[in-house]
Amino acid sequence: MKTNRHIVLLVLIMLPVYFFGQQYNTEEEITLTQKQWKALQDGEMAYQKWIDETLKPGIETKQDTLIFSEEARRLIKDIEYRKKVYKEQYAFVDVQESLTNMELQKAFWQMIALYPKHKKEVLQYLLLYKKVIDTDKILLSSFYTYAFFDPKITKIENGTPIIYRPDIFEDKFRITKEIITYIQYFDNEEKKKNAK
Repeated sequence: MKTNRHIVLLVLIMLPVYFFGQQYNTEEEITLTQKQWKALQDGEMAYQKWIDETLKPGIETKQDTLIFSEEARRLIKDIEYRKKVYKEQYAFVDVQESLTNMELQKAFWQMIALYPKHKKEVLQYLLLYKKVIDTDKILLSSFYTYAFFDPKITKIENGTPIIYRPDIFEDKFRITKEIITYIQYFDNEEKKKNAK
């Protein structure tokens, strides 16, 4: 996964400079070498894989079976990791660290936790992301990954998550839906404003 993060970062940040230099003129045709084309394709595939993983919730149901993502399994099995992920109080520095590590789901979960006390800042942050990525889906996938294993909500007994505080779970879900509603509203307003 670390290699994929590096490739994604390369695509998002370095590749345009590598291919086109800093003096890129949009009216010129650019011819890529085979090596550059391959690097671009590899980067796009890694980016798509990362997006797919980011949009995938931690728990999915298929018929009568629960399917856990890699992150969900880690949260169930690794007690130390679970302690590290879930904090009593989150700060924006936690969000920044998660974003730096390309852990978008975790960053969005932290923003869900920060939202009640920092509504304006969280919404501003997420509205910026809305321009480049489907924040609604990531918020939901973050909720369905991290809420189920939050120690304030769930106990892990013999490798099985048991929700003992459904009221907190419901409150986090309400917050997630509220954030999504506001983001959709502001995004629609921005589109209307730009259409004029």
